[in-house]
Amino acid sequence: MFKRLTIIVAVVLLMSTLAGCKLRTPEIRGVVLDAETGEPVEGAWISSTLTVKTKTVGGDVHSYLSVGQPHTRTDKEGRFIIPSKKFKKPPFPIGFGTEVESFSVNANTIDDKSGGFYLKREEYIGKKQIEVVIYVKPWKKGLTDEREYNSYIRALYNYCLTGRFGIEVPPVEGGCDEWELDFAIAKHERFLKRLGEPKTMDQRTYYTGTMRRLAYLYKKKGDYKKAIETFKKVKEFKEKRGSKLWIKEFEFQINELQRLLDKEWK
Repeated sequence: MFKRLTIIVAVVLLMSTLAGCKLRTPEIRGVVLDAETGEPVEGAWISSTLTVKTKTVGGDVHSYLSVGQPHTRTDKEGRFIIPSKKFKKPPFPIGFGTEVESFSVNANTIDDKSGGFYLKREEYIGKKQIEVVIYVKPWKKGLTDEREYNSYIRALYNYCLTGRFGIEVPPVEGGCDEWELDFAIAKHERFLKRLGEPKTMDQRTYYTGTMRRLAYLYKKKGDYKKAIETFKKVKEFKEKRGSKLWIKEFEFQINELQRLLDKEWK
């Protein structure tokens, strides 16, 4: 009995040691180029995510880990750096088998161009540094598919308010910085311009949702005048259609913003 117990303890300790080791990503040195002109792209927003699967007693758990430093963007030469990063695996018995499913790096521009790549495990395991080139081209799907683009800008809005695009961890403290806030605002304004006068039910839903988010983004930026104008506009749009949804919220925000604006004028 004692011998059996000793073997069990040894196995548990071994699994705990293996599960507790760390995942390490290599340093990524990259450059972003325009696919059509071959010229370097300045101000491309870089994001990188490590997707891992951990086997647990309750089943497989997927985690989405932010790899790059917050607010990573390309310089005048289109270059960027994502430092090497360690991730600690969950200890046994919470996690007893962790594997990397994908390591992705993506670039997005203000004028709706994007590009990226996925690194396979064998392409980076054991390597300290990797050099890559990302070619960005117009995001045709996003420009023609209203639902897809609406989902994209909604993710930008969530990031600005919560520091998360989805469920990745850890969140960026404070959400977006000033550059990213302007980026999110420009994307919302661009979508509204493309929508024009909404005709279908889906378009009306996209319009009111985008206007509401845009008003809050203006508020976060401190542009209370534009925020008030946007809240009033979307409130009028819904009232004309006999909808009472969000009306109380719009009225509250308009009054609060007006008080803030009055304080600025004093």
